[in-house]
Parts: sequence; structure tokens; C-alpha cells
Amino acid sequence: MTHLTIFYLLEYRCGAPILWRRIELKGGEAEDRIQLERFLKIVSGGGRKPVYSSKLTHLRISHYHLLSNKKIKGIVHTFQNIIHLDFEGSMDPTGKVLKLIAESYLNLEYLNISAFRSRFGENDIGLNAIAQSYYKLEYLNISNCTEFSEISICNVICSCPKLQQLDLSYCGITDKTIEEIARSCHILKYLNLRGCYKISKGAVKKLNSNIHIENFKETLSPSDLIGTVRNYLIQNNVSNRQILAQGLQCLLDLSMQDNLQ
Repeated sequence: MTHLTIFYLLEYRCGAPILWRRIELKGGEAEDRIQLERFLKIVSGGGRKPVYSSKLTHLRISHYHLLSNKKIKGIVHTFQNIIHLDFEGSMDPTGKVLKLIAESYLNLEYLNISAFRSRFGENDIGLNAIAQSYYKLEYLNISNCTEFSEISICNVICSCPKLQQLDLSYCGITDKTIEEIARSCHILKYLNLRGCYKISKGAVKKLNSNIHIENFKETLSPSDLIGTVRNYLIQNNVSNRQILAQGLQCLLDLSMQDNLQ
């Protein structure tokens, strides 16, 4: 049986959904947002559940900044058999609502809670709950979730041995996390390290060679940066300009991250 015969894309027609297993809604465009808000009225009404609620296994709500904790609680209450949950750029992941998701969807295989904005301080309640619940998890995206401590991120990595895809963009991790990935993620195939400038090239080299690593850029040390500037002044060519630009961009990103924390 093919993937297409198992899961079907839900379409909205006249406010009534066709009864399939997959719902994908976007908050970016006006027309899509109208359909999304109709759907959320169903789950937040607190009344009778839709007849398809027990069949739904895949839910994606992306780039909808009005997805409140109350609406997420309504989703969790209404759809209890989710194994694929994607809130890309939609949720502001507070500890309590993440804990609710973790305790409600024990068979989750796919989780995207990438934040649409960085948060101040640390809040590990939700991520610790994920570490205790999601042994079947194969895909995890926590990019831009700056409130998670590195200890809790390592706990999740250690507790999810089936991880195949992991996105840690802008999570402020160090070599400690990379070392945990090398120890625990034996079948990992994809790793996104965008904006993770506290990681050394030596640590990354210890990872399984089968892992496809995206967006890793080693931060230049002060002495290396001085050498790069010297080379640029001595020989102004395209290669030296690119290396210098990358080094300065890394320092700028690090400075911006420090200011947010």
C-alpha cells in the first residue's frame, strides 16, 4: 500500500472538511488563513468532536502566529491519534503546552515546534517531557527555541534513539550537544546547524559520516580573524573577501544572540 493511499490531504469546501487523515493549513496567505481559522473554530468550540477526529494522524499548521496555547489545547483534546505534528513558525512554545503535547501524543514520530521568535530565559519543562515520552520520534525540529537549555536538548537526543532528522538551528548549542549526537544518534541522516556558531570543526568531524550536515560554519577565533584580515589586505581577491565576510557575519550573529539572552 503506497503512502498516497494511506494518507489523504484534507480539503475545505463550504466550511465542511472531507474526512481524511491529513490536514495541512497555512497562515501566510489571506485565503489560507480563512480556512485555518474555520478549522480552529471547530477544535476550540468545546462541543461535539468532528466525525473524522479519531482518523486524523497528520496535522500541519504553519506560519500562523495566532496559534495560542488555548487553541493548541483544543487540538490535543479533539485529535488524539496524531503521529505527525507540525507547528512550523506558529507556536510560542511554553513549557506547559509542550508538556501537554508530550503527554497526549505518546506515539509521535514527527514533531516540528520551530518558534517564530526567540524567547528570553530558560524553560525546560516541555522539552524534558518530550525526552520522557517520545521514544519513537524520528524527526525533531526545535529551531529558534532559545529558551531550551543545552542540558535538556542533550536529554532529548539521548532519549530518542530513532531520530533520523534533527534541526537545531539557532539553539545556542556547543560541542557538548554534538558529542551527545555522536554517542546516541546512530541512525541520524540529517542535521541542521544553522546559526550554531559555538561548535568546533573538530567536534563535527566526530559525527557519523553518513549524516548530511547543513549550514555548519565554524566561527573564526580572534587570531584566525586577524589572519584573515591580514590576508585580505595583502591579497584582495574573491576567496579572501568571502572568508572575511563569513567570519564577520558569524561574529555579528553571535553578538545578536548574546543581546537577546
